[in-house]
Amino acid sequence: MLLRLALLALTLLGLFSSPAVAAGRARYVVVLVWDGMRPDFVTEQLTPTLYRLAQEGVTFQNHHSTYPSATEVNGTAIATGAYPSHSGLIANREFRPDIDPLKPFGTESLAAVRKGDELSRGHYLNQSTIAEIVQGAGRKTAIAGTKPVALLHDRFERRAGVSSGINLFEGHTLPTDVLERIIRLQGNFPAADKTKIKRDVWTTQALTGSLWDGEVPQFSLLWLSEPDFSQHETGPGSERSLKAIKSSDQNLGRVLHALEAKGIRDTTDVLIVSDHGFSTISRKIDIATSLKQAGFNAAREFKTSPVKDDILVASNGGSVLLYVAGHDEKLVERLVSFVQGEEYAGVIFTKRPMRGTFTLEQAHLNTANPPDAVISLRWTAAKNTNGVPGMVFSDDPSRAPGQGMHASLSRFDMHNTLIAAGPDFRRGIVDPLPSGNADIAPTVLWILGIKPPKRMDGRVLTEALIGSQSKIKSFQANRLEAAHEHERFVWHQYLSVTELDGVVYFDEGNGHATPK
Repeated sequence: MLLRLALLALTLLGLFSSPAVAAGRARYVVVLVWDGMRPDFVTEQLTPTLYRLAQEGVTFQNHHSTYPSATEVNGTAIATGAYPSHSGLIANREFRPDIDPLKPFGTESLAAVRKGDELSRGHYLNQSTIAEIVQGAGRKTAIAGTKPVALLHDRFERRAGVSSGINLFEGHTLPTDVLERIIRLQGNFPAADKTKIKRDVWTTQALTGSLWDGEVPQFSLLWLSEPDFSQHETGPGSERSLKAIKSSDQNLGRVLHALEAKGIRDTTDVLIVSDHGFSTISRKIDIATSLKQAGFNAAREFKTSPVKDDILVASNGGSVLLYVAGHDEKLVERLVSFVQGEEYAGVIFTKRPMRGTFTLEQAHLNTANPPDAVISLRWTAAKNTNGVPGMVFSDDPSRAPGQGMHASLSRFDMHNTLIAAGPDFRRGIVDPLPSGNADIAPTVLWILGIKPPKRMDGRVLTEALIGSQSKIKSFQANRLEAAHEHERFVWHQYLSVTELDGVVYFDEGNGHATPK
């Protein structure tokens, strides 16, 4: 009800801008990604630089991650403005036999990206990224990331001295010769420590120094690994995690200072976004073992080529992908029925419609070679030992209870941070409308006056931009429900969905089995 009233108020005030391509006021756009930053940690004490920036611009109060709420999925959504089903990348770890016939692979790895592009003739991602589109328009870009997800933003090989785009990803560069210049100025990429603060500082300095040497590119993106790394290790709200958040705030200060030193702060739009939110692990489970004990031929990786009815479990922390060799529908139904009775199950999606599930199509996960089922693990709003709400089951073999996790449909994973300020953004407002990571690309291109080569799934965040006025065409909030009555229990799951002008945002989803 409150959201509907806010929508009505904004409409009456005429605060919506035209979605048509129009060169914004800014000459430059800089996007900073604070990996894993929850919006409830943006405070004057903890993040003074970001807090002040929010007072100058727009706080997107109802911002969303794309599901699964994982880094590579949302890095791709930010880059392409596309749902996973259209970008082609649906998880951090997927099983594609053409790339690796025996086990899941990291979708951000250089080897996987190169193999995927080779097999698809350059379409490892099915949609162009912001960097590619901006370069195609004859302008320059700079991508810098402490994590390898930055590779997905601008992944193609290029020759030294002839490229309009530079990419620095986890201490490597495209073109490769750029790295030599960076190392001469600031030393080697730091080794991993208890945190990745040193790596984040190094990458920030490389962007504002070497990559911005001379003329600043029209589009830049900086991907910081904190607070994600520290929250995974010690849980949200821990002393180490709070220190990591302060570090990211200091890196934002370094970027703003560099813009001021170059005299372009007033002509630059700055967007600070996170790829996902964060939860704390309540219980660690092993779905592969659970399935094996129930009589299924399940494994985390195959030792030999799989045969019919073998099941591969691809763990993504708060979500799990299940691949069934041969795709036997009766086996998948039996598999789903078993999972519905397990306490770790939250929301189940299946390739084909089945009782008590939603389809992969409804989750925008229906790619050319999809899993047979996807399980978002169960979560609660209980608090961890640091007093931070959001607890979730985890299938990650390397993580234990009390550590941090995400990738589920928990509201604490699906709601993330977006704050924007600059000459194109309204000043000092809180935007209550739903927004999402897929909206970043169309908004950036709108500001730069560049038309995407094809329509994006996300929308231009017109209500936050200074410009002409138009009204919302459609808004609807839905609660999808599915149930399956078993012999000894009833399974029920739900998915809360908001639609605005044709763009779909997942608010949360969960499920449970009730004994008869």
